[in-house]
Amino acid sequence: MPERAIYRSFTCTATQQCVLESNPQRIYALLVNDGDADIYVAFSSPAVANSGVRLNANGGSYEINLTNPWQGEINAVGDASGPKLMATEW
Repeated sequence: MPERAIYRSFTCTATQQCVLESNPQRIYALLVNDGDADIYVAFSSPAVANSGVRLNANGGSYEINLTNPWQGEINAVGDASGPKLMATEW
């Protein structure tokens, strides 16, 4: 288990971006939409609006843990308002 968590914050515009790189040691990750517009998340593929996992505005979240492990790349896209995405990884 890693000694410490990694905390990141992103502004999700209409251009997709990588929010967590592949990590073969990832055992947990939490993605939280801290903005007022929806964010769409994709796993090892480009993030596209209205596709993939939707994180609802104002607190929508997705958790990766031992029951649904994912160690690959995670991408996200928002909209022109630039909602904030908070990412935590262990």
